[in-house]
Amino acid sequence: MSTRLTLLHDTRRARSLPLKLYLPDLPCSKGLILFSHGLGGSREGGADWLQHWASHGFAAIAVQHPGSDVSLLRNNSPLALRHAFKAAMNPEELARRVDDLRFVIRHIGHDSSLPDIINSATDIGIAGHSFGAVTVQILAGERRPDQHPEPPDPRVHAALALSPSARFEDIGPGLDHRFGHIHLPFFSLTGSRDDGMGLSDITAANRELPYRHMPADHSKYLLVFAKGNHLDFAGQASAAEGAVFHIRRSPPVFRDNLLAASTAYWRAHLASDADARHWLTSDLPGLLRPDDRFEHK
Repeated sequence: MSTRLTLLHDTRRARSLPLKLYLPDLPCSKGLILFSHGLGGSREGGADWLQHWASHGFAAIAVQHPGSDVSLLRNNSPLALRHAFKAAMNPEELARRVDDLRFVIRHIGHDSSLPDIINSATDIGIAGHSFGAVTVQILAGERRPDQHPEPPDPRVHAALALSPSARFEDIGPGLDHRFGHIHLPFFSLTGSRDDGMGLSDITAANRELPYRHMPADHSKYLLVFAKGNHLDFAGQASAAEGAVFHIRRSPPVFRDNLLAASTAYWRAHLASDADARHWLTSDLPGLLRPDDRFEHK
């Protein structure tokens, strides 16, 4: 597995997107995964997850979103940081993030600057953490009153959200309407202490709501790790995030199970591996700790 840094420029929006490519050591990939970081992150986000997925044959692209990226951490006083995060968590910024991923997807197969193993991808997965998870929810089909709905690209076959959320659940026609249009396979991963970073009023229970209100079609999964906190799901927080939030640098105790579960999910729903799908629902629960929870519908 190797990595490469590059930049894609969207002339229509006058917006340049830093990318980090994860390239498996195979002539062709089992599928391609796009990753969207959380607020204050960068294209280095999700590295633990993406490196592992690439080692199992999946190419990946980590997309950096200008305006809601590491630039928010320039002033790290608690009050200034809270204001910066709140200001970036708005419908316009979310729409720009969604358009970023759509732009990258449109370029796959049509941009000579991208390597062949990425340009040849026909099966695409989308993944994200926190605000990146919300970005994934919109791309997968969530209907929000502040976002223009578009059908998912037909090449997008599966979605995975680390720390998903259903903010403003009391606004609009209700959560069954918001999440009832998500027909892609969807894996929600969260923790019992996944209540944000002290910068918002999100609760750990809220993270489960997207799954609760998605249709039951035998391709929806929820995994809740006991004592998992918000940045446990970032997949390697950057040095800047570590300095600001004073987080532990050691991996969470459930890291191996998260990697195994997510890889089996991609194998099942990007690589059409029936054995992996069976393992996910039959064998994974036996590996989890007593206080972890796994559900599927």
